Amino acid sequence: MNPVRTVSIKNKTLTFLVLGSIFSVLTGCASYHADPLIEPTVPLTINTLVEQASASRLLKPSAVTLNDGLNLDELANLALFNSPLLKVNQQQYSVNKANAYNLGLLPDPQLSASFDHPTGNVLNTVNAWTGGIGYDLNALITHQSYLEVEDQQIKQAKLTLLWQAWQIKLQAKLISVDLYYTAQKISLMQSMIARLEQRYQQSQSGIAEGNVTLETNGADLSILLDAYSQLKVVQQQYNGSSHQLAQLLGIQSLVGLTITPLSTPNELSKDKLSADLMNIAQKRPDLLALQSGYQAQEASVRAAILAQFPSFNLGITTAKDSGGLHTQGLNVGITLPLFNGNKGNILVARATRKQLAEEYQLRLLQTRSEVDELWQFNELINQQQVQLALHLPTLQKLVESANKAYANGDIAALPFITMESTWFNKQLEQLDLQQSKWRTQLSLTLLLMNNSAMADQQLDENKLIYLH
Repeated sequence: MNPVRTVSIKNKTLTFLVLGSIFSVLTGCASYHADPLIEPTVPLTINTLVEQASASRLLKPSAVTLNDGLNLDELANLALFNSPLLKVNQQQYSVNKANAYNLGLLPDPQLSASFDHPTGNVLNTVNAWTGGIGYDLNALITHQSYLEVEDQQIKQAKLTLLWQAWQIKLQAKLISVDLYYTAQKISLMQSMIARLEQRYQQSQSGIAEGNVTLETNGADLSILLDAYSQLKVVQQQYNGSSHQLAQLLGIQSLVGLTITPLSTPNELSKDKLSADLMNIAQKRPDLLALQSGYQAQEASVRAAILAQFPSFNLGITTAKDSGGLHTQGLNVGITLPLFNGNKGNILVARATRKQLAEEYQLRLLQTRSEVDELWQFNELINQQQVQLALHLPTLQKLVESANKAYANGDIAALPFITMESTWFNKQLEQLDLQQSKWRTQLSLTLLLMNNSAMADQQLDENKLIYLH
């Protein structure tokens, strides 16, 4: 074969390769589109939110209506459907997924070109040029490890999003429980205040008629003012909880919302709690996410160790010198690991792996401790409820009898008011205990991922990711 023709063919091949690479780069490039920040739209009402959630096929259960009120599961699913916090978490998932995807990409080949124009009065010279393409072969060695990092980090991001969704559902239920029992306490206080107002008006009339002492009238006014103050505190709590729930649901207000009556929550048995705790590492999303994060770091350590070996760069060049001579060449570059050797990155990768292992152990320890704390707290609640259920009916009868005696002036103001205040406060305590029991059981079901106790359906990861 003619050597000149061979050089010509090689030149054309390299030219086509370079042009093809440039064309591929130009056609595969992302284009820029401005995405200006927009002002928030007018928040939804609870009615509009219910309509949109009912029409969506991405959510289970069946259609939600306001006619019979909303239960805890329905409120939790509405939060899952429209929570602004979950929307932020979903975008963070997209960022984490993009970062993981970026790790798994191979580096692009490198094109090089140069042009030299002869100067001076040298005869028989021409313009010289050089063109070449090269590639870092070390990237091929570590690529499989980085693909595993990508896979585990995407899995971790998805599990983290799933755990955040579970937490949002729990938060919606907890706030709804607070809202329900705070409303019950307000109703009880208002009925008590109506009773105290009536008695104070009677004692005011009795003062004018000379049938009631100043001590009795003053005591009636004092307890009434205390009741007013106590009511304002609870109303402030209700206001805070209602705005928290509205914010979590992504709506303007809770006007039109009624929470269906709450009975006693289902309690986990000690045996069930222990069994769930034994298997918690295999089913709780945050623990599974930590496991995936550890596996991703394990692959990062392997990639860092592989990267310590000499790095090879391979390239092909073609050139024409100023004398018109065409040449073809092969370039090989080797990075000698004499000073760096990727030692710093290896130390960082190993230290990070150790940190993740300790974080995983800490999360398991915290989970067991929190479960035990909640279990013991629930036992204390049960004991308090038993005591109140035993003695409160008796106290109520005593207050009713003392009320008649107080109206007739047969009992002093201080003993009666003390007895009546105790009876009233113990009714509020009953509601507090029931509220605490609900919060405890809901928290336990999240910590243990006990779906039957949650009376809830598993979240579909894919639907969750593309919910909005």
